[in-house]
Amino acid sequence: MKNKKERDWKFIIGMIVLLAIFAVMGGAFWNMVGKQAQMVREEEQKEEANAISAIYIETGEFLKTGVFVDLNNGTIFSADIPAEGIYNKKGKLISDDVLENGDKVKIYGDGIMLESFPGQYPGVTKIQRTGRASLEETQEYEDQVTGMMKPVAVQ
Repeated sequence: MKNKKERDWKFIIGMIVLLAIFAVMGGAFWNMVGKQAQMVREEEQKEEANAISAIYIETGEFLKTGVFVDLNNGTIFSADIPAEGIYNKKGKLISDDVLENGDKVKIYGDGIMLESFPGQYPGVTKIQRTGRASLEETQEYEDQVTGMMKPVAVQ
């Protein structure tokens, strides 16, 4: 009888130790998952902080080409649309990955703008359409782009 009680106590103690080990492992796992999620959130915040808010403007009379105008500082630049396409406000891919004159967008990328005119942004990773500019706002930016892109006569 004593052996059975001793065996039962050893079994109970063994199970408690095993449960404690599993609890520690589970806690360590959730801690790691929490840290990973925090790193992802920080990376997303960094991307959002570096994103460029811009408006898409089409230029040219016969051969239409598109440029972007930075809404914060008025910089005119060109950028390629990423291969995966364009996202809408809610973060869903848009089936027709064509921007229209006056589309407001957020452009995500590596932040490296090439020094040329217009500037070139080759490191674009994502473009998200955020809305449409009013006709007046679009016209204002079209005039700005047209004025900057006119050929200058040499005298």
